[in-house]
Amino acid sequence: ILNHLIELENPDGVVVAFDVKAKTFRHKKYEGYKAGRKGTPPELLSQMPLLKELLCYLGHTCIECEGYEADDIIGTIARLCEEQGAECVISTGDRDSLQLISDKTKVLLATTKMGRPEAVCMDKEALFLKYGLTPLQMIDLKALMGDASDKIPGVAGVGEKTALSLIKEFKSLDNLYANIESENIKESVRNKLKASKDM
Repeated sequence: ILNHLIELENPDGVVVAFDVKAKTFRHKKYEGYKAGRKGTPPELLSQMPLLKELLCYLGHTCIECEGYEADDIIGTIARLCEEQGAECVISTGDRDSLQLISDKTKVLLATTKMGRPEAVCMDKEALFLKYGLTPLQMIDLKALMGDASDKIPGVAGVGEKTALSLIKEFKSLDNLYANIESENIKESVRNKLKASKDM
């Protein structure tokens, strides 16, 4: 996948971000964060030092930082690129990175299809075509619908479809709650939103 992406983008440099097996600031904010998630298989863990060594031999930079996730590193690097006027291409399989899309940053969602690497390019236009939202609105979308893989609860009983329609209608989570009594919100959904506001 990495070789395929390098062929596609011909980047000036490559940074590979890794998670560190340690609690992050998110665990301190919310005790249930990633609770019950299966650990990395030992056979994969044993390959990590070799992978990092190989990446360095290939001329790439590996970064990890205790207390932060690889996603945090990716977001920081994207911001630093933008501050320097450079373009940034994020490659990941994690849709959380869609919130980082900007005029200078795009996301290549890396996948494999039939055993072959693929990358779906997501820029502002592609994101709007797919979701009808801006990158920043993706944060509010996730807040409403939650994230089962990270054990982020969101609003109980509100899935992606309802969350999308609410954010499209009210533009932001703050505006949604400021207009919680709107007749455009079904009573059952309003009750769920009120009950889960703290979450």
